[in-house]
Amino acid sequence: MATTKLLLSTVLLFGQVLAHTWNEQLTIIENGLFNGSNGYPRGYVSRSSAGFNDDMMTYLLPPLASGRTRVDGSDLLCAPTQRSANQTNKYPRLTASPRAYVAIKYLENGHVTLPETKPENRMLLMDVLQWTRDGTGGSKRGRLLTAQNLDDGRCYQINDGNISIARQEQFPNPVKGQPRSVDEQWCETDVVIPTNVTIDSTYTVYWVRQWPTAPGSPGLPDGKDEYYTTCSDIDITAGPLPQTPNPLPQQDPQVAAVANCQSRTAFKPNPL
Repeated sequence: MATTKLLLSTVLLFGQVLAHTWNEQLTIIENGLFNGSNGYPRGYVSRSSAGFNDDMMTYLLPPLASGRTRVDGSDLLCAPTQRSANQTNKYPRLTASPRAYVAIKYLENGHVTLPETKPENRMLLMDVLQWTRDGTGGSKRGRLLTAQNLDDGRCYQINDGNISIARQEQFPNPVKGQPRSVDEQWCETDVVIPTNVTIDSTYTVYWVRQWPTAPGSPGLPDGKDEYYTTCSDIDITAGPLPQTPNPLPQQDPQVAAVANCQSRTAFKPNPL
Protein backbone atom coordinates (compact mmCIF):
# COMPACT_ATOMS: atom_id res chain seq x y z
CA MET A 1 0.00 0.00 0.00
CA ALA A 2 1.15 3.51 -0.75
CA THR A 3 1.33 5.88 2.19
CA THR A 4 0.66 9.61 2.14
CA LYS A 5 1.48 11.74 5.18
CA LEU A 6 0.13 15.10 6.22
CA LEU A 7 -0.37 17.39 9.17
CA LEU A 8 -4.01 17.27 10.19
CA SER A 9 -4.47 20.24 12.45
CA THR A 10 -2.79 22.59 14.85
CA VAL A 11 -5.29 23.25 17.62
CA LEU A 12 -4.85 26.41 19.66
CA LEU A 13 -6.01 26.05 23.25
CA PHE A 14 -6.34 28.47 26.15
CA GLY A 15 -7.40 26.71 29.34
CA GLN A 16 -6.67 25.04 32.64
CA VAL A 17 -5.06 21.61 32.54
CA LEU A 18 -7.22 19.23 34.56
CA ALA A 19 -6.53 16.18 32.39
CA HIS A 20 -4.91 15.78 29.02
CA THR A 21 -6.62 15.58 25.65
CA TRP A 22 -5.89 13.35 22.68
CA ASN A 23 -7.58 12.21 19.49
CA GLU A 24 -9.72 9.24 20.56
CA GLN A 25 -11.71 8.33 17.47
CA LEU A 26 -12.37 9.31 13.87
CA THR A 27 -15.84 9.28 12.31
CA ILE A 28 -17.28 9.95 8.84
CA ILE A 29 -19.81 12.79 8.50
CA GLU A 30 -22.57 12.41 5.90
CA ASN A 31 -25.31 15.03 5.60
CA GLY A 32 -24.38 16.37 9.02
CA LEU A 33 -24.69 12.97 10.74
CA PHE A 34 -22.01 10.56 11.93
CA ASN A 35 -22.03 7.47 9.74
CA GLY A 36 -20.40 4.05 9.61
CA SER A 37 -17.84 2.55 11.95
CA ASN A 38 -15.43 4.56 14.05
CA GLY A 39 -11.71 4.48 13.39
CA TYR A 40 -9.03 4.82 16.08
CA PRO A 41 -5.47 6.14 16.42
CA ARG A 42 -2.42 3.93 16.30
CA GLY A 43 -1.86 1.91 19.46
CA TYR A 44 -5.20 3.05 20.91
CA VAL A 45 -5.96 2.29 24.57
CA SER A 46 -9.58 2.77 25.64
CA ARG A 47 -10.39 4.62 28.83
CA SER A 48 -12.41 1.52 29.81
CA SER A 49 -9.33 -0.75 29.61
CA ALA A 50 -8.11 -2.26 32.88
CA GLY A 51 -5.39 -0.15 34.44
CA PHE A 52 -5.90 2.75 32.06
CA ASN A 53 -4.25 6.09 32.83
CA ASP A 54 -3.79 9.27 30.78
CA ASP A 55 -0.07 8.62 30.24
CA MET A 56 -0.95 5.68 27.97
CA MET A 57 -2.29 8.09 25.33
CA THR A 58 -0.59 11.40 26.20
CA TYR A 59 2.52 12.46 24.30
CA LEU A 60 4.09 15.80 25.28
CA LEU A 61 6.74 17.78 23.39
CA PRO A 62 9.24 18.76 24.60
CA PRO A 63 9.32 15.77 27.00
CA LEU A 64 9.41 16.71 30.67
CA ALA A 65 12.48 14.53 31.16
CA SER A 66 14.41 16.68 28.66
CA GLY A 67 14.30 19.71 30.95
CA ARG A 68 13.89 21.87 27.83
CA THR A 69 11.39 24.68 27.40
CA ARG A 70 11.62 24.58 23.59
CA VAL A 71 11.02 21.86 21.03
CA ASP A 72 13.99 21.04 18.82
CA GLY A 73 15.06 18.77 15.99
CA SER A 74 15.35 15.75 18.31
CA ASP A 75 11.60 15.70 19.07
CA LEU A 76 9.86 12.91 17.13
CA LEU A 77 6.30 13.74 16.12
CA CYS A 78 4.65 10.47 17.20
CA ALA A 79 4.71 8.74 20.57
CA PRO A 80 6.78 5.53 20.83
CA THR A 81 3.55 3.51 20.67
CA GLN A 82 2.51 5.31 17.47
CA ARG A 83 5.69 5.30 15.37
CA SER A 84 4.53 2.37 13.26
CA ALA A 85 1.18 1.71 11.60
CA ASN A 86 -0.09 -0.53 14.39
CA GLN A 87 -3.71 -0.92 15.45
CA THR A 88 -4.86 -2.35 18.76
CA ASN A 89 -7.12 -5.41 18.50
CA LYS A 90 -10.80 -4.33 18.13
CA TYR A 91 -9.79 -0.72 17.37
CA PRO A 92 -9.29 -0.55 13.58
CA ARG A 93 -8.38 2.32 11.30
CA LEU A 94 -11.04 4.54 9.84
CA THR A 95 -12.00 3.80 6.23
CA ALA A 96 -12.87 6.86 4.12
CA SER A 97 -13.13 8.01 0.52
CA PRO A 98 -11.69 11.09 -1.19
CA ARG A 99 -13.81 14.21 -0.46
CA ALA A 100 -15.24 12.62 2.70
CA TYR A 101 -15.77 14.81 5.75
CA VAL A 102 -14.19 13.37 8.89
CA ALA A 103 -14.68 14.36 12.54
CA ILE A 104 -11.71 13.83 14.84
CA LYS A 105 -13.28 13.29 18.27
CA TYR A 106 -11.86 14.02 21.73
CA LEU A 107 -12.94 14.92 25.27
CA GLU A 108 -12.30 18.47 26.43
CA ASN A 109 -11.43 17.43 30.01
CA GLY A 110 -12.13 20.87 31.46
CA HIS A 111 -9.95 22.78 29.00
CA VAL A 112 -13.04 24.43 27.49
CA THR A 113 -15.55 24.67 30.34
CA LEU A 114 -13.19 25.50 33.24
CA PRO A 115 -10.92 28.10 31.61
CA GLU A 116 -8.15 30.19 33.07
CA THR A 117 -6.09 32.64 31.06
CA LYS A 118 -3.02 31.17 29.43
CA PRO A 119 -2.08 33.55 26.62
CA GLU A 120 -1.11 32.23 23.22
CA ASN A 121 2.57 32.00 22.33
CA ARG A 122 3.13 30.33 18.95
CA MET A 123 6.39 28.48 18.33
CA LEU A 124 7.41 26.19 15.46
CA LEU A 125 7.35 22.45 16.08
CA MET A 126 10.43 21.96 13.88
CA ASP A 127 9.44 20.83 10.40
CA VAL A 128 5.80 19.65 10.35
CA LEU A 129 4.39 22.88 11.76
CA GLN A 130 5.95 24.58 8.76
CA TRP A 131 3.85 22.49 6.37
CA THR A 132 1.40 24.58 4.35
CA ARG A 133 -1.94 23.94 2.72
CA ASP A 134 -0.35 23.72 -0.75
CA GLY A 135 2.34 21.30 0.41
CA THR A 136 5.26 23.64 -0.31
CA GLY A 137 6.22 24.43 3.31
CA GLY A 138 8.86 22.87 5.52
CA SER A 139 10.06 19.44 4.42
CA LYS A 140 7.32 19.23 1.75
CA ARG A 141 6.58 15.68 2.92
CA GLY A 142 3.01 16.60 3.88
CA ARG A 143 0.47 19.37 3.98
CA LEU A 144 -1.60 21.30 6.50
CA LEU A 145 -5.28 20.36 6.31
CA THR A 146 -6.66 22.80 8.86
CA ALA A 147 -6.03 24.61 12.14
CA GLN A 148 -8.92 24.96 14.55
CA ASN A 149 -9.58 25.89 18.14
CA LEU A 150 -9.91 22.99 20.57
CA ASP A 151 -13.39 24.30 21.43
CA ASP A 152 -15.85 23.44 18.67
CA GLY A 153 -18.50 25.68 20.23
CA ARG A 154 -20.66 22.80 21.47
CA CYS A 155 -18.62 20.38 23.56
CA TYR A 156 -18.63 20.25 27.33
CA GLN A 157 -17.61 18.21 30.33
CA ILE A 158 -20.28 17.76 33.01
CA ASN A 159 -19.20 20.17 35.74
CA ASP A 160 -20.48 23.23 37.67
CA GLY A 161 -18.66 25.81 35.53
CA ASN A 162 -20.78 28.49 33.87
CA ILE A 163 -19.80 27.40 30.35
CA SER A 164 -20.76 23.79 31.01
CA ILE A 165 -24.07 24.73 32.63
CA ALA A 166 -24.99 27.00 29.70
CA ARG A 167 -24.06 24.39 27.11
CA GLN A 168 -25.93 21.65 28.92
CA GLU A 169 -29.03 23.79 28.38
CA GLN A 170 -28.16 24.75 24.79
CA PHE A 171 -27.00 21.30 23.63
CA PRO A 172 -28.76 18.79 25.91
CA ASN A 173 -29.28 15.06 25.66
CA PRO A 174 -26.57 13.56 23.48
CA VAL A 175 -28.33 10.26 24.33
CA LYS A 176 -31.80 9.98 22.79
CA GLY A 177 -34.58 10.08 25.40
CA GLN A 178 -32.25 11.17 28.16
CA PRO A 179 -34.09 13.60 30.48
CA ARG A 180 -31.06 15.76 31.18
CA SER A 181 -27.38 16.04 30.31
CA VAL A 182 -25.50 13.32 32.16
CA ASP A 183 -23.17 12.42 29.28
CA GLU A 184 -20.64 14.98 28.17
CA GLN A 185 -20.57 16.31 24.63
CA TRP A 186 -17.41 15.36 22.77
CA CYS A 187 -15.37 17.94 20.84
CA GLU A 188 -14.42 17.53 17.20
CA THR A 189 -11.88 18.76 14.67
CA ASP A 190 -13.38 18.65 11.16
CA VAL A 191 -11.42 17.90 8.00
CA VAL A 192 -11.98 16.85 4.38
CA ILE A 193 -10.04 14.01 2.78
CA PRO A 194 -8.31 15.60 -0.26
CA THR A 195 -9.54 14.72 -3.72
CA ASN A 196 -6.14 13.57 -4.98
CA VAL A 197 -5.46 10.80 -2.46
CA THR A 198 -4.81 7.40 -3.99
CA ILE A 199 -7.49 4.71 -3.73
CA ASP A 200 -6.31 1.67 -1.71
CA SER A 201 -3.62 3.75 0.01
CA THR A 202 -3.12 4.58 3.68
CA TYR A 203 -3.39 8.25 4.62
CA THR A 204 -1.57 9.28 7.81
CA VAL A 205 -2.89 12.21 9.81
CA TYR A 206 -1.13 14.04 12.64
CA TRP A 207 -3.34 15.80 15.19
CA VAL A 208 -1.17 18.41 16.92
CA ARG A 209 -2.46 20.38 19.89
CA GLN A 210 -0.66 23.56 20.88
CA TRP A 211 -0.87 24.84 24.49
CA PRO A 212 2.16 27.07 25.21
CA THR A 213 2.95 29.05 28.32
CA ALA A 214 3.50 32.76 27.70
CA PRO A 215 6.66 34.63 28.72
CA GLY A 216 6.48 36.06 32.22
CA SER A 217 4.61 33.13 33.76
CA PRO A 218 5.81 32.07 37.23
CA GLY A 219 9.16 30.31 36.92
CA LEU A 220 9.16 30.65 33.13
CA PRO A 221 10.32 34.16 32.21
CA ASP A 222 10.76 33.16 28.56
CA GLY A 223 7.64 30.99 28.39
CA LYS A 224 7.51 27.32 27.39
CA ASP A 225 6.50 25.24 24.39
CA GLU A 226 3.86 22.59 24.98
CA TYR A 227 2.52 20.35 22.22
CA TYR A 228 0.50 17.13 22.36
CA THR A 229 0.18 14.84 19.35
CA THR A 230 -1.83 11.83 18.18
CA CYS A 231 -0.96 9.86 15.02
CA SER A 232 -3.65 8.00 13.06
CA ASP A 233 -4.01 6.19 9.75
CA ILE A 234 -7.00 6.16 7.38
CA ASP A 235 -7.57 3.48 4.75
CA ILE A 236 -8.67 5.15 1.51
CA THR A 237 -11.35 3.37 -0.50
CA ALA A 238 -13.60 4.20 -3.43
CA GLY A 239 -16.54 2.97 -1.31
CA PRO A 240 -18.97 1.86 -0.13
CA LEU A 241 -17.93 2.25 3.51
CA PRO A 242 -18.02 -0.83 5.77
CA GLN A 243 -20.87 -0.84 8.29
CA THR A 244 -19.46 -3.14 10.97
CA PRO A 245 -20.64 -2.48 14.54
CA ASN A 246 -18.87 0.16 16.58
CA PRO A 247 -16.77 -1.72 19.20
CA LEU A 248 -17.50 1.02 21.75
CA PRO A 249 -21.11 2.13 21.19
CA GLN A 250 -21.11 3.78 24.62
CA GLN A 251 -17.96 5.79 23.93
CA ASP A 252 -19.46 8.76 22.09
CA PRO A 253 -23.25 9.29 22.34
CA GLN A 254 -23.44 12.00 19.67
CA VAL A 255 -25.22 11.25 16.39
CA ALA A 256 -24.66 14.58 14.57
CA ALA A 257 -21.65 16.76 13.84
CA VAL A 258 -21.48 20.43 14.83
CA ALA A 259 -23.68 22.53 12.58
CA ASN A 260 -20.79 24.35 10.90
CA CYS A 261 -18.61 21.27 10.37
CA GLN A 262 -18.08 21.91 6.64
CA SER A 263 -17.02 25.54 7.03
CA ARG A 264 -14.69 24.64 9.93
CA THR A 265 -12.53 22.56 7.59
CA ALA A 266 -11.12 25.77 6.08
CA PHE A 267 -10.44 27.36 9.47
CA LYS A 268 -7.07 29.18 9.68
CA PRO A 269 -5.59 27.38 6.66
CA ASN A 270 -2.06 28.68 7.23
CA PRO A 271 -1.70 29.56 10.94
CA LEU A 272 2.07 30.03 11.05
